[in-house]
Amino acid sequence: MDATTADRVSAAPVRAPAGRRRWALAAGFALVLAGFALWSLLAAGLSDLPQMPYRYQVVAEGEAASFRELDLEDTPALPVRKLELMADGVEQAVAVGYAATMPGRAPVLLGWENRTAEPTLAFDTRATDVTALARAVARHAPAGATVLSWWDTSRQLGLLAGMTPVNDTNLAQPLLLPAQWRRVRSVIESAEEQFWQAARGSEAAARFERYVDALVSEESDGLAALRALAGSGETYLIVQIVDAYRAGMLRPDRLGIGYRDFPRSAGLHGTIATVKAWLREQGHESYTIDARDPAVLRVFFLTTPESKKTLIARLLPFSTSNPFTLDAPRIVHQQGPYWVFRLSAQPRPEGSAPAAS
Repeated sequence: MDATTADRVSAAPVRAPAGRRRWALAAGFALVLAGFALWSLLAAGLSDLPQMPYRYQVVAEGEAASFRELDLEDTPALPVRKLELMADGVEQAVAVGYAATMPGRAPVLLGWENRTAEPTLAFDTRATDVTALARAVARHAPAGATVLSWWDTSRQLGLLAGMTPVNDTNLAQPLLLPAQWRRVRSVIESAEEQFWQAARGSEAAARFERYVDALVSEESDGLAALRALAGSGETYLIVQIVDAYRAGMLRPDRLGIGYRDFPRSAGLHGTIATVKAWLREQGHESYTIDARDPAVLRVFFLTTPESKKTLIARLLPFSTSNPFTLDAPRIVHQQGPYWVFRLSAQPRPEGSAPAAS
């Protein structure tokens, strides 16, 4: 068990792989090629670091239109690289990722697919969910509106939806490390910061720390902190379940949270019954289920009574909370795993309902 988390259990089997705005690239084509070359060197260099248990392998690169699985038809000329995470002693990739690699900017992770039972470095991020979120936000929010979200989601929306993110810098944290890699955590953290061009210790990192502190504060204090962080103007707050877990990793003394994977049985109701029985046995009253994976149900649960009072727990569909009943912030959209709120919203008129998809 990772000492930075409150609780985590994994019981899932190894999973099989899941199956316009034009970019003016002519003037910057040489820069793109130079960026590609630099990233190749960085990827190769990771394996030369002492004790590094894995390496990144670039397996494809080109414009977004070449990667139809990403559904990036609105940005067909966006330069994209497909990466495989290769672990020592394992023949097949343990994870596959896609990153946008623009000249003069740190890469933006667009999708991440774990191919083992335990998440490695990051939770799954479906690129199709990200692009669907970007389109939804573009419909609901004015151009250039401020967005508050986890740093990876923020950068994705800044790139794909033209939002103005508060957390606009790669930070490469927190990292989900298998037990056998944790003894070299510091080496891995340094390598990840180098590869993703992270900005630890910067003003952006300090802003993100304030954001995490707000999420794990009680509701009223957390909202006040977020408004202060966002400043004036139209602001949208976007969260997902894994943000709660990641916040718990960074603030384990303020948010206790764990997860467990349950293999799906032939009948979904049977699996859910098993899940609820286990939760009762463990004394976990507040939980939520991610049922998007066809092979497993991933159950996130809060481990302390105080955790239920945190802002992030109130914003997400745990069994002890309901985001649709909140008046401020007001939910304006729910897209895949993402919950979109207007931070400056006034109480919702009685009988009205938000959009969902």
